[in-house]
Amino acid sequence: MSVSLGLVDTPTVVVPGESADIPVTVRNSGDVVEAYDLAIVGMPDAWATFDPPRVSLYPGASQIVVLTVRPPRSAEVRAGELPYGVRVVPSEAPQTATVEEGVLTIAPFSEVTAELRPQVRRALLGARYRLAVVNGGNVEEALTVTAADGAEQLRFAPRPRATTLAAGERYLAVLGVRARRLLWRGAPRHLPFRALLTDRAGRAVTLDGTLVQQPVLSGWLLRVLALLLALLLLLLALWFGLLRPAVRSAAEEAVDDKVAQVANEAEEAASEAAGQAARDAVAEERADTPTAPPPSPEAASGSDGTGGGQFATALVLRTNPGSTASRSYTVPRNRVLLITDFLVDNPQGDTGTLTITADEVRVVTYGLENFRNQDYHSVTPIRVPAGARVTLTVGCRQPGTPVGASAPRTCQEGLYLNGTLSRAAED
Repeated sequence: MSVSLGLVDTPTVVVPGESADIPVTVRNSGDVVEAYDLAIVGMPDAWATFDPPRVSLYPGASQIVVLTVRPPRSAEVRAGELPYGVRVVPSEAPQTATVEEGVLTIAPFSEVTAELRPQVRRALLGARYRLAVVNGGNVEEALTVTAADGAEQLRFAPRPRATTLAAGERYLAVLGVRARRLLWRGAPRHLPFRALLTDRAGRAVTLDGTLVQQPVLSGWLLRVLALLLALLLLLLALWFGLLRPAVRSAAEEAVDDKVAQVANEAEEAASEAAGQAARDAVAEERADTPTAPPPSPEAASGSDGTGGGQFATALVLRTNPGSTASRSYTVPRNRVLLITDFLVDNPQGDTGTLTITADEVRVVTYGLENFRNQDYHSVTPIRVPAGARVTLTVGCRQPGTPVGASAPRTCQEGLYLNGTLSRAAED
């Protein structure tokens, strides 16, 4: 062997994004002048450079070559020991190449980033914000979500309150923000707050947001009410000033006419009283004629047979990875389902798609990786007629891993419906 190498015995520690220099001693053990090329083994070539990358040595001579290692600052560069090797190849006798092994220790680093979406919301009482969290470090992070406002005028409900993210993992959390009391009138009130993502070491990521609370009685509503009040006063003035006297005069004339008519009729009735008594006596001897049956209670009441009540049901579905499955609820005969709100649930953190259809019309489609649970409120109820179906369809790409539980083999999602189930009106 015409070459020998020497590396430091102790492991070299390097922080991703920084560099570390490792001295490598190259010695010519042969008896002729030789040139040597150096290369790295066991780590990406882009991480390592040799200075110089090629040396020429006389017999028995040696030279120190500096190996500079610079791993990138990335979540893919995991913390821990990384074995590597330095290979030296003689130019005249490449078959006598030799490799010297060493150990590089990748130091851990933390880099948690987050974004509050949106930063400002407007609401009468409360609103929801999304927290987009990314663990850009090379170690697992356990995070806790908290929030506070300096004036203590808000209540907060983070979901989930605590979570654990692997290196490079992304996650969406929900922060509910609610004012402690209503704002009845006046200008909108700006209520700033601060959300905190804290790790085990006490390091925190700070996110600023604002809830703009709207008044219940806004300026335009007050103007409309004032306009309606003025219109009502104008109508009352017209009634008491013009219309009421005219109506009273017409009523008095109608009463006088009616009194005269009654007097005339009384005189005519007196002259015919004797003859009418005789006719009544004859009529009493005649057989009574049957009368028509009274109307049924249903016809008298006018009921159309409709009725309704609160309705709630759940559809839970398991789906194999790489496949699609569906589960449906069919509205019974002579019934109409009015859906006012529903909740979709992704307890395992699966990835894929979730679609809800009503009467073969798509209502909404979600990406499973974007939520754990999501509720939907419809201002106008979704109407599903008799015989139609509400269907939950899940396309499972990969089951998630719940915290503190073993990895499931299937995706599991749920749909929880709320509304009213009423009788369909008859034609």
